[in-house]
Amino acid sequence: MPLCLEGPGPAQPSEQPAGCLVCEAEAADRYVARLRAGLQSARLNNLFPPARLLGAHHGFLGPAGSEGLHERLHLSQLNGLPTAREILRVKIDRELAPAFLAEAAERPPPPLGTKLQRRIAYYSRLVQTAIMPSDRMQIDLRHQRSAEGRAALRMTIDRFDLAGNQFVRYTVLFAQRDRFWHRPHVSLDDSDLAAPTEAFRRTASRLTSHEAEVAFLLLSEVEGIEVEDVRRCRVGPLLLPGAAVGGALEALLDPARGPCAATGAQPWILCFPEDRAGIEVAEHLARDPLARLMRDAVGEEARALIDAKVAEHGYRVVKSRKFVCPAPLSEPLAALCRELGAPSVVHAV
Repeated sequence: MPLCLEGPGPAQPSEQPAGCLVCEAEAADRYVARLRAGLQSARLNNLFPPARLLGAHHGFLGPAGSEGLHERLHLSQLNGLPTAREILRVKIDRELAPAFLAEAAERPPPPLGTKLQRRIAYYSRLVQTAIMPSDRMQIDLRHQRSAEGRAALRMTIDRFDLAGNQFVRYTVLFAQRDRFWHRPHVSLDDSDLAAPTEAFRRTASRLTSHEAEVAFLLLSEVEGIEVEDVRRCRVGPLLLPGAAVGGALEALLDPARGPCAATGAQPWILCFPEDRAGIEVAEHLARDPLARLMRDAVGEEARALIDAKVAEHGYRVVKSRKFVCPAPLSEPLAALCRELGAPSVVHAV
Protein backbone atom coordinates (compact mmCIF):
# COMPACT_ATOMS: atom_id res chain seq x y z
CA MET A 1 0.00 0.00 0.00
CA PRO A 2 1.51 3.35 -0.98
CA LEU A 3 2.21 5.81 1.81
CA CYS A 4 2.49 9.57 1.80
CA LEU A 5 6.05 10.79 1.26
CA GLU A 6 6.04 12.26 4.76
CA GLY A 7 3.73 9.66 6.22
CA PRO A 8 -0.06 10.03 6.54
CA GLY A 9 -1.30 12.84 8.71
CA PRO A 10 -3.03 12.41 12.07
CA ALA A 11 -6.56 12.38 10.65
CA GLN A 12 -8.80 9.77 12.26
CA PRO A 13 -9.89 6.83 10.04
CA SER A 14 -13.50 8.01 10.20
CA GLU A 15 -12.41 11.29 8.61
CA GLN A 16 -10.72 9.63 5.65
CA PRO A 17 -12.72 8.78 2.54
CA ALA A 18 -12.56 5.10 1.70
CA GLY A 19 -9.55 3.99 -0.33
CA CYS A 20 -7.31 6.96 0.35
CA LEU A 21 -4.63 8.26 2.66
CA VAL A 22 -4.34 11.76 4.02
CA CYS A 23 -1.44 14.19 4.06
CA GLU A 24 -1.75 17.08 6.48
CA ALA A 25 -0.47 20.66 6.29
CA GLU A 26 3.26 20.91 5.49
CA ALA A 27 3.48 17.23 4.51
CA ALA A 28 0.83 17.86 1.86
CA ASP A 29 2.74 20.86 0.48
CA ARG A 30 5.99 18.88 0.35
CA TYR A 31 4.18 16.09 -1.49
CA VAL A 32 2.79 18.53 -4.08
CA ALA A 33 6.20 20.19 -4.54
CA ARG A 34 7.86 16.84 -5.20
CA LEU A 35 5.12 15.68 -7.54
CA ARG A 36 5.40 18.88 -9.58
CA ALA A 37 9.20 18.58 -9.64
CA GLY A 38 8.79 15.04 -10.97
CA LEU A 39 6.43 16.20 -13.70
CA GLN A 40 8.82 18.97 -14.73
CA SER A 41 11.80 16.60 -14.82
CA ALA A 42 10.06 13.95 -16.93
CA ARG A 43 10.69 15.78 -20.25
CA LEU A 44 7.41 14.53 -21.64
CA ASN A 45 6.82 14.67 -25.39
CA ASN A 46 3.52 15.67 -26.97
CA LEU A 47 2.18 12.12 -26.81
CA PHE A 48 1.72 12.59 -23.06
CA PRO A 49 -0.62 14.98 -21.28
CA PRO A 50 1.10 18.40 -21.30
CA ALA A 51 3.56 18.72 -18.40
CA ARG A 52 2.90 22.46 -18.12
CA LEU A 53 -0.84 21.95 -17.60
CA LEU A 54 -0.24 19.01 -15.26
CA GLY A 55 2.08 21.08 -13.09
CA ALA A 56 -0.32 24.02 -13.06
CA HIS A 57 -3.28 21.80 -12.14
CA HIS A 58 -1.48 20.14 -9.25
CA GLY A 59 -0.24 23.54 -8.11
CA PHE A 60 -3.72 24.26 -6.73
CA LEU A 61 -3.63 21.27 -4.38
CA GLY A 62 -2.72 21.26 -0.70
CA PRO A 63 -2.76 24.16 1.77
CA ALA A 64 -0.28 26.35 -0.15
CA GLY A 65 -1.91 25.73 -3.52
CA SER A 66 -5.40 26.50 -2.22
CA GLU A 67 -4.41 29.55 -0.16
CA GLY A 68 -5.10 27.56 3.01
CA LEU A 69 -8.67 26.68 2.03
CA HIS A 70 -7.88 22.94 1.95
CA GLU A 71 -5.61 21.85 4.78
CA ARG A 72 -5.42 18.22 3.74
CA LEU A 73 -4.51 16.32 0.61
CA HIS A 74 -6.12 12.95 -0.10
CA LEU A 75 -4.02 10.35 -1.92
CA SER A 76 -5.32 7.26 -3.66
CA GLN A 77 -4.16 3.92 -2.32
CA LEU A 78 -4.45 2.67 -5.91
CA ASN A 79 -1.49 4.60 -7.27
CA GLY A 80 -0.17 7.12 -4.74
CA LEU A 81 -1.55 10.12 -6.66
CA PRO A 82 -4.10 12.74 -5.56
CA THR A 83 -7.60 11.32 -5.63
CA ALA A 84 -10.16 12.10 -8.30
CA ARG A 85 -11.98 14.27 -5.78
CA GLU A 86 -8.88 16.46 -5.41
CA ILE A 87 -8.29 16.70 -9.16
CA LEU A 88 -11.91 17.42 -10.06
CA ARG A 89 -12.24 19.94 -7.22
CA VAL A 90 -9.74 22.18 -9.03
CA LYS A 91 -11.74 21.90 -12.27
CA ILE A 92 -15.03 22.70 -10.54
CA ASP A 93 -13.53 25.61 -8.61
CA ARG A 94 -12.24 27.09 -11.86
CA GLU A 95 -15.71 26.87 -13.37
CA LEU A 96 -17.23 28.62 -10.33
CA ALA A 97 -14.51 31.24 -10.02
CA PRO A 98 -15.73 33.91 -12.52
CA ALA A 99 -19.17 34.24 -10.93
CA PHE A 100 -17.70 34.30 -7.43
CA LEU A 101 -15.13 36.97 -8.35
CA ALA A 102 -17.75 39.09 -10.10
CA GLU A 103 -19.90 39.06 -6.98
CA ALA A 104 -16.92 39.74 -4.72
CA ALA A 105 -15.90 42.74 -6.85
CA GLU A 106 -19.17 44.47 -5.94
CA ARG A 107 -18.31 44.39 -2.24
CA PRO A 108 -15.61 46.13 -0.17
CA PRO A 109 -12.30 44.22 -0.13
CA PRO A 110 -12.16 41.84 2.86
CA PRO A 111 -9.37 42.16 5.47
CA LEU A 112 -6.10 40.40 4.65
CA GLY A 113 -5.83 36.88 5.97
CA THR A 114 -9.55 36.25 6.26
CA LYS A 115 -11.03 33.19 4.62
CA LEU A 116 -12.89 35.36 2.13
CA GLN A 117 -9.71 37.19 1.12
CA ARG A 118 -7.87 33.90 0.68
CA ARG A 119 -10.71 32.50 -1.40
CA ILE A 120 -10.63 35.55 -3.65
CA ALA A 121 -6.85 35.14 -4.07
CA TYR A 122 -7.28 31.42 -4.86
CA TYR A 123 -10.02 32.00 -7.44
CA SER A 124 -8.09 34.90 -8.97
CA ARG A 125 -5.10 32.62 -9.59
CA LEU A 126 -7.37 29.92 -10.99
CA VAL A 127 -9.04 32.06 -13.63
CA GLN A 128 -5.63 33.21 -14.90
CA THR A 129 -4.19 29.69 -15.16
CA ALA A 130 -4.77 26.99 -17.77
CA ILE A 131 -5.26 23.57 -16.17
CA MET A 132 -5.72 20.02 -17.43
CA PRO A 133 -9.05 19.20 -19.04
CA SER A 134 -10.85 16.24 -17.54
CA ASP A 135 -12.23 15.16 -20.92
CA ARG A 136 -11.21 16.70 -24.26
CA MET A 137 -11.19 15.36 -27.82
CA GLN A 138 -9.60 17.02 -30.82
CA ILE A 139 -9.42 15.69 -34.38
CA ASP A 140 -7.02 17.19 -36.92
CA LEU A 141 -6.90 16.53 -40.65
CA ARG A 142 -3.46 15.16 -41.57
CA HIS A 143 -4.10 15.01 -45.29
CA GLN A 144 -6.86 14.24 -47.75
CA ARG A 145 -6.13 12.11 -50.81
CA SER A 146 -9.07 12.16 -53.17
CA ALA A 147 -7.37 9.82 -55.64
CA GLU A 148 -7.09 7.17 -52.94
CA GLY A 149 -10.53 7.97 -51.58
CA ARG A 150 -9.48 8.57 -48.01
CA ALA A 151 -8.90 11.31 -45.46
CA ALA A 152 -6.16 10.76 -42.87
CA LEU A 153 -6.92 12.11 -39.40
CA ARG A 154 -5.30 12.43 -35.99
CA MET A 155 -7.43 12.17 -32.86
CA THR A 156 -6.12 13.32 -29.49
CA ILE A 157 -8.06 12.55 -26.34
CA ASP A 158 -7.07 13.96 -22.97
CA ARG A 159 -8.97 12.76 -19.95
CA PHE A 160 -8.79 11.98 -16.28
CA ASP A 161 -9.32 8.23 -16.05
CA LEU A 162 -11.46 7.65 -12.96
CA ALA A 163 -10.78 3.91 -12.97
CA GLY A 164 -7.02 4.37 -13.02
CA ASN A 165 -7.06 7.65 -11.04
CA GLN A 166 -4.66 9.28 -13.50
CA PHE A 167 -4.40 11.64 -16.44
CA VAL A 168 -4.03 9.94 -19.81
CA ARG A 169 -3.63 10.97 -23.44
CA TYR A 170 -4.64 8.80 -26.39
CA THR A 171 -3.26 9.64 -29.82
CA VAL A 172 -4.98 7.81 -32.66
CA LEU A 173 -3.99 7.90 -36.33
CA PHE A 174 -6.78 6.69 -38.59
CA ALA A 175 -8.35 7.19 -41.99
CA GLN A 176 -11.94 7.62 -43.12
CA ARG A 177 -12.84 6.12 -46.48
CA ASP A 178 -14.63 8.41 -48.94
CA ARG A 179 -17.68 6.24 -49.50
CA PHE A 180 -18.69 7.19 -45.98
CA TRP A 181 -18.31 10.94 -46.50
CA HIS A 182 -22.01 11.39 -47.24
CA ARG A 183 -22.64 10.12 -43.67
CA PRO A 184 -19.21 10.63 -42.14
CA HIS A 185 -18.00 9.73 -38.68
CA VAL A 186 -15.92 12.90 -38.87
CA SER A 187 -17.01 15.92 -40.89
CA LEU A 188 -14.34 17.80 -42.84
CA ASP A 189 -14.15 21.52 -43.59
CA ASP A 190 -11.65 23.87 -45.20
CA SER A 191 -9.54 24.17 -42.05
CA ASP A 192 -7.15 21.66 -40.51
CA LEU A 193 -9.74 20.80 -37.87
CA ALA A 194 -12.33 18.07 -38.20
CA ALA A 195 -15.49 17.59 -36.18
CA PRO A 196 -16.54 14.14 -34.95
CA THR A 197 -20.20 13.20 -34.99
CA GLU A 198 -21.80 12.64 -31.60
CA ALA A 199 -22.03 8.89 -32.27
CA PHE A 200 -18.34 8.70 -33.14
CA ARG A 201 -17.45 10.79 -30.10
CA ARG A 202 -19.31 8.36 -27.86
CA THR A 203 -17.59 5.41 -29.51
CA ALA A 204 -14.14 6.97 -29.14
CA SER A 205 -14.78 7.93 -25.52
CA ARG A 206 -15.60 4.32 -24.66
CA LEU A 207 -12.22 3.25 -25.98
CA THR A 208 -10.33 5.36 -23.48
CA SER A 209 -10.75 2.98 -20.59
CA HIS A 210 -8.65 0.38 -22.42
CA GLU A 211 -5.03 -0.15 -23.29
CA ALA A 212 -3.87 0.79 -26.77
CA GLU A 213 -4.22 -2.66 -28.33
CA VAL A 214 -7.83 -3.07 -27.23
CA ALA A 215 -8.64 0.47 -28.38
CA PHE A 216 -7.06 -0.32 -31.77
CA LEU A 217 -9.21 -3.42 -32.20
CA LEU A 218 -12.47 -1.82 -31.04
CA LEU A 219 -12.05 1.21 -33.29
CA SER A 220 -11.19 -1.08 -36.20
CA GLU A 221 -14.68 -2.56 -35.87
CA VAL A 222 -16.24 0.80 -36.85
CA GLU A 223 -17.28 0.61 -40.50
CA GLY A 224 -15.46 3.04 -42.75
CA ILE A 225 -12.55 3.54 -40.34
CA GLU A 226 -9.01 2.28 -40.97
CA VAL A 227 -6.87 2.44 -37.84
CA GLU A 228 -3.14 2.93 -38.26
CA ASP A 229 -1.81 3.65 -34.80
CA VAL A 230 -3.02 4.03 -31.19
CA ARG A 231 -0.86 5.29 -28.34
CA ARG A 232 -1.87 5.52 -24.71
CA CYS A 233 0.42 7.59 -22.47
CA ARG A 234 -0.33 7.85 -18.76
CA VAL A 235 0.88 9.84 -15.77
CA GLY A 236 1.37 7.57 -12.78
CA PRO A 237 1.49 5.63 -10.64
CA LEU A 238 3.64 7.35 -8.06
CA LEU A 239 5.36 4.54 -6.19
CA LEU A 240 6.04 5.31 -2.54
CA PRO A 241 7.45 3.31 0.38
CA GLY A 242 5.18 0.36 1.05
CA ALA A 243 3.93 0.00 -2.54
CA ALA A 244 3.31 -3.66 -3.39
CA VAL A 245 5.45 -3.81 -6.53
CA GLY A 246 7.72 -6.80 -5.96
CA GLY A 247 10.86 -7.54 -3.99
CA ALA A 248 13.64 -5.76 -5.88
CA LEU A 249 11.65 -2.59 -6.56
CA GLU A 250 10.23 -2.53 -3.05
CA ALA A 251 13.79 -2.75 -1.72
CA LEU A 252 14.74 0.36 -3.68
CA LEU A 253 11.84 2.19 -2.04
CA ASP A 254 12.79 1.10 1.48
CA PRO A 255 13.57 4.37 3.32
CA ALA A 256 15.69 2.57 5.93
CA ARG A 257 17.76 0.21 3.76
CA GLY A 258 17.36 1.44 0.17
CA PRO A 259 19.67 3.75 -1.83
CA CYS A 260 18.11 6.85 -0.23
CA ALA A 261 18.75 5.69 3.33
CA ALA A 262 22.16 7.34 3.73
CA THR A 263 21.21 10.55 1.96
CA GLY A 264 18.16 11.70 3.87
CA ALA A 265 16.15 11.90 0.63
CA GLN A 266 12.66 10.45 0.63
CA PRO A 267 12.35 7.53 -1.86
CA TRP A 268 9.69 7.74 -4.57
CA ILE A 269 9.35 6.76 -8.22
CA LEU A 270 7.00 8.54 -10.62
CA CYS A 271 6.05 6.38 -13.63
CA PHE A 272 5.08 7.39 -17.16
CA PRO A 273 3.93 4.24 -19.00
CA GLU A 274 3.28 4.18 -22.74
CA ASP A 275 1.68 1.44 -24.80
CA ARG A 276 1.30 1.50 -28.56
CA ALA A 277 -0.43 -0.63 -31.18
CA GLY A 278 0.34 0.23 -34.78
CA ILE A 279 0.79 -1.10 -38.27
CA GLU A 280 4.25 0.49 -38.48
CA VAL A 281 5.49 -1.14 -35.29
CA ALA A 282 8.03 -3.71 -36.50
CA GLU A 283 7.66 -6.32 -33.75
CA HIS A 284 6.05 -7.00 -30.41
CA LEU A 285 8.27 -5.50 -27.69
CA ALA A 286 7.83 -5.66 -23.92
CA ARG A 287 10.02 -2.79 -22.71
CA ASP A 288 7.96 -2.02 -19.61
CA PRO A 289 9.48 -3.64 -16.52
CA LEU A 290 6.15 -3.40 -14.67
CA ALA A 291 3.67 -4.57 -17.33
CA ARG A 292 3.38 -7.45 -19.78
CA LEU A 293 1.97 -7.41 -23.28
CA MET A 294 -1.65 -8.52 -23.38
CA ARG A 295 -0.76 -11.57 -25.47
CA ASP A 296 1.68 -12.69 -22.76
CA ALA A 297 -0.80 -12.20 -19.93
CA VAL A 298 -3.63 -14.43 -21.21
CA GLY A 299 -4.21 -18.14 -21.74
CA GLU A 300 -3.56 -20.05 -24.95
CA GLU A 301 -7.13 -19.76 -26.27
CA ALA A 302 -7.24 -15.99 -25.78
CA ARG A 303 -3.76 -15.64 -27.23
CA ALA A 304 -4.86 -17.46 -30.38
CA LEU A 305 -7.69 -14.95 -30.79
CA ILE A 306 -5.26 -12.05 -30.35
CA ASP A 307 -2.86 -13.56 -32.89
CA ALA A 308 -5.73 -13.85 -35.36
CA LYS A 309 -6.50 -10.14 -34.92
CA VAL A 310 -2.82 -9.30 -35.35
CA ALA A 311 -2.78 -11.20 -38.63
CA GLU A 312 -6.02 -9.56 -39.79
CA HIS A 313 -5.01 -5.96 -39.07
CA GLY A 314 -1.24 -6.22 -39.38
CA TYR A 315 -0.35 -4.39 -36.17
CA ARG A 316 2.24 -5.01 -33.46
CA VAL A 317 2.38 -3.83 -29.85
CA VAL A 318 5.14 -2.22 -27.82
CA LYS A 319 5.08 -1.18 -24.17
CA SER A 320 7.61 1.01 -22.41
CA ARG A 321 7.89 3.17 -19.32
CA LYS A 322 10.00 6.10 -18.23
CA PHE A 323 10.69 7.01 -14.63
CA VAL A 324 11.52 10.04 -12.50
CA CYS A 325 13.01 9.62 -9.04
CA PRO A 326 15.42 11.22 -6.55
CA ALA A 327 19.06 11.19 -7.68
CA PRO A 328 20.23 8.41 -5.28
CA LEU A 329 17.62 6.08 -6.80
CA SER A 330 18.23 6.79 -10.48
CA GLU A 331 21.18 4.51 -11.25
CA PRO A 332 19.95 1.57 -9.11
CA LEU A 333 16.54 1.84 -10.80
CA ALA A 334 18.08 1.98 -14.29
CA ALA A 335 20.22 -1.06 -13.43
CA LEU A 336 17.17 -2.98 -12.19
CA CYS A 337 15.31 -2.24 -15.43
CA ARG A 338 18.24 -3.58 -17.43
CA GLU A 339 18.34 -6.72 -15.29
CA LEU A 340 14.65 -7.25 -15.97
CA GLY A 341 15.31 -7.04 -19.71
CA ALA A 342 13.49 -3.73 -20.08
CA PRO A 343 16.05 -0.89 -20.26
CA SER A 344 14.17 2.32 -19.48
CA VAL A 345 14.72 6.06 -19.37
CA VAL A 346 15.25 7.25 -15.80
CA HIS A 347 15.41 10.96 -14.99
CA ALA A 348 16.72 12.18 -11.65
CA VAL A 349 15.34 15.10 -9.66
